[in-house]
Amino acid sequence: MINKNVFSKTKSSLIKINIAVVISFFVIFSIFIYSYFKGLTYNSVDKNLKDELENITVQLTSSAMFSPIVLNDPSNMVYVYEGDQVKYYTRNGYFEDMLPKVRENKKNSFFTYTENGYTFRELSLEIGKYKIQIIRNIDAQINSFKQLIYVFVIGIIMAIIITYFVALYLTKKALIPIENSWNNQAKFVQDASHELRTPIAIVSSKLESMLRSPNSTISDEVELIADAMKETRRIKKMINDLLCLTKEDSIATLNKEEVNIEQLIKEISDDYLDIAEIQSKEFSINLNVENKIVITDKNKLRQLILIFIDNAFKYTNKNDSIVINLMEEGSDIVISIEDSGIGIKCNEIPHIFDRFFRSESVRNKDIDGSGIGLSIAKMLSTSLGIDINVKSKINEFTKFNLTIRNK
Repeated sequence: MINKNVFSKTKSSLIKINIAVVISFFVIFSIFIYSYFKGLTYNSVDKNLKDELENITVQLTSSAMFSPIVLNDPSNMVYVYEGDQVKYYTRNGYFEDMLPKVRENKKNSFFTYTENGYTFRELSLEIGKYKIQIIRNIDAQINSFKQLIYVFVIGIIMAIIITYFVALYLTKKALIPIENSWNNQAKFVQDASHELRTPIAIVSSKLESMLRSPNSTISDEVELIADAMKETRRIKKMINDLLCLTKEDSIATLNKEEVNIEQLIKEISDDYLDIAEIQSKEFSINLNVENKIVITDKNKLRQLILIFIDNAFKYTNKNDSIVINLMEEGSDIVISIEDSGIGIKCNEIPHIFDRFFRSESVRNKDIDGSGIGLSIAKMLSTSLGIDINVKSKINEFTKFNLTIRNK
């Protein structure tokens, strides 16, 4: 329930952040476009008024001063004052009752004003004894601004809706690895607790049994002590494996060097010859390469190979065989660890690298193990860039091929 609430809150926060970012971008973008379009429009109107001013100025110097002034743009309205008297003005038809309005504080400048619901842009200035007003109705431009704002508002609303669904989808996709990691962590804790519970319970029961016989000597309780020590070693190994499994950063850190792969296999194999003799198992190696050098982390490669050899000895019986083959496939090097042991069921092969996974056949045989070794091997192989291929048949054989890509 806790993790569901955490993911629900995280998902909600991410959606809100995404929407806020997109809306902020759209608002800034809209303001920029609106300001740019508005400035461009006013510049166009002002240029028109300036051109009209130049036209009128030329006509003011002619002798036909009060003859009808010819305008560049009939949409402009012109008023010429001498002192406080209107000497000339253009007929403005619909706006005649509203204009002109002489504003003493508006001289030699452009300005915009509204009169009776209409918006005008005016250029007012003085040339010698004349004062000139050039006025233009800009309702069409103002309506364009309003339409632009309307479009931006609709666009922002649509962006919010689209962003919500896109953010919902992307957030779900983004949280999948985190949720899987969360679930794996929870499963890891549960499995670790389960695996540790059994040996701890055994040790506890052995100690309780000895407490019931306080007068017994060590020799009397040697079997109970041996069992308790065995389970203690099992716990110690499991804890070490768990520590190794959780130190992913240390596994991912490589100390690469030149490694003679043939020599490494010989060194590892020598340690198992006596074990094979004691357990009455056949152990052999076939080295089909000579002095082959690879660039890798020697210690981690050794640890990887040891995990598979240990498993081969663990899951084989008396008189079974264990074979290590070293061969070349093109430019790649393949290390094969094959045994004639109990094998793995086909439906279990995809799960053997899962943490704490152990097949029912192994559990029923009471073979020591925690199911962590192959998880560590998978992490090591990923870090080293080694491919692992598994082939097995129940009660016949198991074969692991480790392919080292020689780049």
